[in-house]
Parts: sequence; C-alpha cells; structure tokens
Amino acid sequence: MVAETTIEFHQPAPRPVRVRRVGWWLLGVSVTLSVLSMAIPALIDHPLTTERGEIRVYFDVFSEGNLPTWWSVGLLVLTAVTHAVTGVLAPRFKIAWFVSAAVLGALSLDDHTSLHERLERVGQSWVTFERFPGYWLVPGIFTGLVIAVALGLLAVKLQGLTRWCMIGGLALLLGSAMGMELIQGLLVAEGESGPLYVLVLHAEELGENLGVLLMLTAAIRSLEITRDNGRLSVGYLTRP
Repeated sequence: MVAETTIEFHQPAPRPVRVRRVGWWLLGVSVTLSVLSMAIPALIDHPLTTERGEIRVYFDVFSEGNLPTWWSVGLLVLTAVTHAVTGVLAPRFKIAWFVSAAVLGALSLDDHTSLHERLERVGQSWVTFERFPGYWLVPGIFTGLVIAVALGLLAVKLQGLTRWCMIGGLALLLGSAMGMELIQGLLVAEGESGPLYVLVLHAEELGENLGVLLMLTAAIRSLEITRDNGRLSVGYLTRP
C-alpha cells in the first residue's frame, strides 16, 4: 500500500491598500503652501520676494497664476474624479455621487478662472453699499445654496464617519469661501490691508482646501481598494 499525501496551496488573500499616508501628504502640502505664501514676503527681504518680485507673485494667493491656486484647483479636480469613480462603482444613489462630482468640477473651473469675481457688476446692481469690494457675494449666496443642496444630497445618504466627513467638508468649503470673503470685504472697507487681512485671506484658502480634502476622504472611505498579486482592485464598500 502506498501512502498518499495531499499538499494544498492557499492563495494569499487580497490585502487592503491604505491611502492614509497620501492624505497626510496632501494636507501637508496644502498647509506648507499657505505658510509659504505668508512667510516669504514677511521673512525674506529681497527684490524677488517683495512687492511684485517673481517668487512672491508665484507663491502669493492674491496674485494671478500662483502655485497655491493651482494646487487648490488640482485638489478639486482630484476630488471630483474620485466622486465620479465612486458613483460608477456605487450600487445605489449613483446620481448623488455624480452630482457631487459635477459640482466639484464646476468649482475647480471657478477657482481656475476666478469666475465668481466676474459677478461683481451683478452684485453692484443689486445693492447700494459703498466701499464694499465683495459685491459678488450677493448673487453668490444663491449659488452657495445650490451647492449646499447638491452636496448635501449626497451627505444625507452616507453613514457614520463618512457622512460627517462630507458634512464637515461642505461646511468648511462654503464657510471659508463665503464667510471669510465677507470678512475680507469688511476689512478692506475699513481700510485694513495689513497682517489681519493677510491672515483672513490665507485662512480662506486653507479652509477651502481642508473642506475639499474632507470630501475626498468621504469618497475614499466609500471605496475598498485591495492589492492581489500585484494588481489593484477597486470596489464600493457595501458594509457600513
């Protein structure tokens, strides 16, 4: 009689891919760019870093074509794409993810082209306040309500911490964009253009980025990313 031995080979189970480190890097770059925008003209006295020096203009969020704004646009595009991908994979409430992706894409276009600032003339025709540079806020309130409803539609369908990431991101994004812009207008109306104004300006930009990162987190938390034999698989996380 010959003894038989059976050897079973078990395939290793797919391993989840952690993207938390990527999130910390995105947060770190956002904070670093904001700090550099404030610190370069304040700490370095050089023709390139003061007045209209090339380095200051490149890092200054108040200038056109600056690096911090480019970064903000990139975050919005990344988040919009991630929400769209999540919508493709989601077994339910796909439309809410697609609407959110479309709104975030529109916000990236607005950030890149300063579209909201072109509403100044519309706002001036509606109100009679003098010396207030934020007239776009008047029609912008209605736009903000549309954005709040569109993104809130998704937030109410999520659960647990994912829902709070979406709600917190929406609150930070709109609160920074509308609230901080209003404060800036009031400061300029009072003739304040010093350190306090600069601080509020950068708080607005950083707050918007943090809000977008929270909404990106909401999408990532809704996905299940695994690695199996060197291949990445992405699926919708169906369990709470």
